[in-house]
This record gives sequence, structure tokens and C-alpha cells, in this order.
Amino acid sequence: METGDILYFPNRPFHHIGMAYDARTVIHANHKKNFHKTSDQYETGSQSFYMSEGAGVEHFRPPWAKCSNADARKAELQRVADAIVAGAEYGKYRAVRLFAGDSAFGPEAFTRLMKYRERYEMGKATPDRFSQPGNEVIKTVTCSEAVIIAYQLTFPLGERPFFINLDGAHAMPNTLRTWLKASGWQKTR
Repeated sequence: METGDILYFPNRPFHHIGMAYDARTVIHANHKKNFHKTSDQYETGSQSFYMSEGAGVEHFRPPWAKCSNADARKAELQRVADAIVAGAEYGKYRAVRLFAGDSAFGPEAFTRLMKYRERYEMGKATPDRFSQPGNEVIKTVTCSEAVIIAYQLTFPLGERPFFINLDGAHAMPNTLRTWLKASGWQKTR
């Protein structure tokens, strides 16, 4: 597992999406803890387990070899994820909204992305402000939306396959999985 890998968890209701923040940390959103970082390793009794190695979990890695500045982009992806974590809460209404609308990246998705990009650009020099009310990059997210927005804020619109060309507000985890498979991301597990 490396920074930027997208993890697909099939064994949860409606499935689940997370992203490798680094080799030992998964960042994901759920209704219990919002968008947050958690250790990949956890213990149950005397046994250790890895969230990323659970039954059926799939890993998708972008083609970093096609990116001339992959290390810098991975670092920016982490900064964007930190900015989202600082202020985003899990949106139950947003989860319901996943069932309505089109997951294709269209004019409404573009408008929302420009709003998030402006907020991120305004605050990235002083990242502590993202946790202050009114300064959030995005206020509410779902698991797939948080990961999609992190990639969209890190990469320019036309930079495929790194820019995830989906509307995060309407993309279910399985929709993102299908897009990754069709867009040149390598399934590593």
C-alpha cells in the first residue's frame, strides 16, 4: 500500500472507499468518525489485522510512472486530504443523495469543484484555518466523494487518469471502482 492507493471495501452496506494516506494509514469517511485518518493495523484480542488486507478489499493505484513529479503530487494529495479532514463531516443527507443524479462530471460538479478549489487555495498557506467554521474546504462528504475531491483538488481537470472524472456528490463506491478499472489504474490487490 502506498500514498494515493484507493481502497475498495466490498463487505459493507453499499460498499466503502478509502485512500492510503501513507504505507501505514488509511483515510476514509464514515458516519461514526467523519473523514479521518486511521491506522491500517488494528488489534482484536491478541491478533493483529490490517484493514487494507480484509476479505475482498481491492487496491487501485494510479499510473505514477506517467507523472513526472509523482512524489510532489503525492505530498500535495496528503495536504489536500489533511485540509478536507480538518473541517469535513460525514453527510448522511449526502449519502442519500448518492442515489439521485448523475455521477458523470458535468457543469454542476465543475461549479462545486471550483468552489472547493478556491477555498483550498485561499487557506493552504495557513492550513490550521481549515478547521475553523466557515473556512472548511468542504463541509460534508461521503467516503467516495472525499477521495474523489482529494484527487480533483490535487490534479488539473484535464490530467487523466489522475483527475477522477466523476461527480463525487453522486458517485457510489462501486461507481468509483468501475471508473478506476476503466481508466488505467492498476489493481494491485
